[in-house]
Amino acid sequence: MAESLVAPPALDRILPLARQLPGDALAALEARLAPEEGAVDLSLRLTRSPQALELAERFGLHHLRPLLLRWAEEGEASPVGSLVETLWLEFDLGGPTPAPRPVVCAGLRGRAEPGWIAGSLLPGLHGEPLSGRQRTLVEACCAAIPEKARLLYAFSLGARGAGEVRLEILGLDPQGVREYMEQTAPHAAGPLAAVLPLFEGVERLHLSLDIGERISPRVGVEGSFRRLPHREPRWRQLFDLLVARGLCSPEKRDAVFVWPGHDSFWTAPEAWPAGAARLNLFCVRSLSHVKLVCSPGREPEAKVYLLFTPFERRRPGRPQEA
Repeated sequence: MAESLVAPPALDRILPLARQLPGDALAALEARLAPEEGAVDLSLRLTRSPQALELAERFGLHHLRPLLLRWAEEGEASPVGSLVETLWLEFDLGGPTPAPRPVVCAGLRGRAEPGWIAGSLLPGLHGEPLSGRQRTLVEACCAAIPEKARLLYAFSLGARGAGEVRLEILGLDPQGVREYMEQTAPHAAGPLAAVLPLFEGVERLHLSLDIGERISPRVGVEGSFRRLPHREPRWRQLFDLLVARGLCSPEKRDAVFVWPGHDSFWTAPEAWPAGAARLNLFCVRSLSHVKLVCSPGREPEAKVYLLFTPFERRRPGRPQEA
């Protein structure tokens, strides 16, 4: 991990929190790419209700308990169990608190009715019903998603104190993003349109909107490719464009391309967790996506999301004796 991307002060904030989290889940580091930006946030993906219940209690998310209990249920009778695939906890580590209350995000596995998103899922994540105006806006934004796209993530941003929720949409191309923004939030379309040319040709494009009593003019757009940089030259092209625009320092660009890979006890014994020195256990590092946050009257903020996860290589089983 290069210090240009995750400086020692940022790492010092991450480590105490990381020690409170399970080590068997996918995690992400969110690093700012501008030269003067040093904050790095940490996110964790949960795929099991018991694990999520334990962490909800640990970090004061008691309001999540009813939702997480429904998440454990299966079948069509439980929309939470059938539609929510993952739960993400995002810890903002730029403030004074070592382990702040996390932002909560639900990852969806299929299309969901706007009324259920606004009337059930988001209130469950949020800890209270949406206001009438907020619910109307959420339902309108969900209903406006074209058939070729879908809602991928639903966030409660209550931990940030603003009372907003976030919708993240997958499946729009740059032209589709322009058309969707003109339909739902024309006041926020201008700053976003200025950066969309950077994402021409990306394979996976996400659009995120923050919604309170109005749709925030602060909008996010994310881009990524299915293959890792050593097999996909368009990653380098995208980062070179960000450097040319002054949104990413050359040092941070180069550090991003060093990140993907893997380690084991044998390659990093000084950093390996005690008790995990198994020959077939690896920590796999990969590149997730680039995000630009656009606000009127401000330069876009560029971020990169670096993934790391444990991987246990299964050994072939011995053939059964006759």
